[in-house]
Parts: sequence; C-alpha cells; structure tokens
Amino acid sequence: MTGTALRLLTALVVGAIALAVVLLAPERIFAGVTLIVLGWAAVEWFRLCGLAPCQIWPWVAATVGLAVGWQTVWPADQLLWLMAAVAVVWLLLFVAQLRHRRERPANRPFWQRRLIGLVILPLFWLALVEVRGAPNGEWLLMFGILVVVVADSMAYFTGRAFGRHKLAPMISPGKSIEGVFGGLAGVVVLAVIGAALPLFSATSSWLLVGWCLLVALASVGGDLEESRLKREAGVKDSGRLLPGHGGLLDRLDGQFAAMPLWWLGLWQMQLLGGAV
Repeated sequence: MTGTALRLLTALVVGAIALAVVLLAPERIFAGVTLIVLGWAAVEWFRLCGLAPCQIWPWVAATVGLAVGWQTVWPADQLLWLMAAVAVVWLLLFVAQLRHRRERPANRPFWQRRLIGLVILPLFWLALVEVRGAPNGEWLLMFGILVVVVADSMAYFTGRAFGRHKLAPMISPGKSIEGVFGGLAGVVVLAVIGAALPLFSATSSWLLVGWCLLVALASVGGDLEESRLKREAGVKDSGRLLPGHGGLLDRLDGQFAAMPLWWLGLWQMQLLGGAV
C-alpha cells in the first residue's frame, strides 16, 4: 500500500470512529473515550519534553487529574474565566511563534514546555466535554471540529497550488501565507452554509462567520506550536499511533487551540444554553 493510500485509509477509519463518538455516544461514554485520547496525547506531549518513559506517567496523571478536577469542581458559571485564560495563553504562544518567523527560535526550557502542556491539554478536553453537553451539543461540536478540518485541508491544497510566501519557515516550512488565506476562505464558505442551518438560526450570520475565522486562525497557532515542540525535540512526528499520519498530536494540534475558542464563541452567541 502506498503512503498516500495508507494516509487516506487511516483518515477514513479515524474519521468514522470520531464521527460515531461525537454524534452517537452517550455523554459519559464520550467523556471517557475523549479522556483516553487526552491521556495518550499527554504521553506524546511529555515525551517531546525530554522525559524518560518512566517519568512521563506522573505528568500524564496530573494532566488527566486536572481535566477531571476542573470539570467536576470548577463552578459552571465561572467556566468563562478558564476558557478566556487558555485563549490568552494561545494568543501569547501565537505571537511568540510569529516573532520567530525568519529565525530559528531558541529551545525553551523543559519545564516551560511541560507547563504549557499542563495548561492547554486539560482545558482542550474540558472545552470538548462542555460543548458536547450543551443543547444540540453533538452538532455544535461537530461543526467546530469541521471548521478546523476545512481550514487545514483548504490551506494544504491552496498552499500547494499557490504558496509562495512562507508563514513561519523556521518553525513549519510547509505552511504558506497563501495557504492560510485559502483555509480562511474555505471557512467563510462553511460558516455561510452553517448560518443557513437551524442550528445557528438564533445568532447573527456575521457573528458566526467572525467566530469561525477566529477559530480557524487559532488552529493555525495550535499547528505551529506542535511543530515548534517537535523541532525542539528533534523529531519529525509526535508518535506512530496513526499509520501514515504520525502521532495523535500531529492530528489534534489545531483542535487544541481551536476548541476553547469555539466554546467562547458559542458562549458569546448564547448557544450553550444550560451548559454554563
């Protein structure tokens, strides 16, 4: 089987499983399955942070523990502050990435990379669970995931066809500015289609387009952060879990940054109902 065929087969299988879990799984099953995904993502993240195999598991346990702790203990009406805080963290990371567009950034201390993981990974899971628990949550979550998928896919094809100017060549040489704009154009089309659906009938079309664009831009930041982490670790892929694709982080990097911002967008558009 060729590399392209293997990538396509893996994508189809993983996509079908993800679709079934998001749309069909009961709430507790969804939370449990995604918590396992979070744990494995944490394994890959902390492996890239200079930890030996026997040292990784306490960090993984802390990541999962923080996720569950925030979900069970943190007051629901104060969730906004957690999501806003992690959005600010992602904004600072994105600014740092763009500062090093033309020069290779110095490797960050191991403790800093580990701390970033302890913040962004649990809150990614929390955003997933909270969006899924809202009225029509399975469809709201699926639409948010689709925003990132469309942005990534359109950026890839547009970049290959028209890419001339690199976005951050010292971090992720394959990304182009033209590709980013192509991804954003695809997201605008998706948002316009979404605005016509009953799911978003209670909100402004312009507001939906704006939030979708912000979510798409955040996903670019997530992708760049994972690329930087791999460069600091001196590896090409975060793992080998997904044949033809690499590790779990390689597939979820954009979602890590996008999901908390999607939660904020849904909150601002008053689509989370009793979930907050």
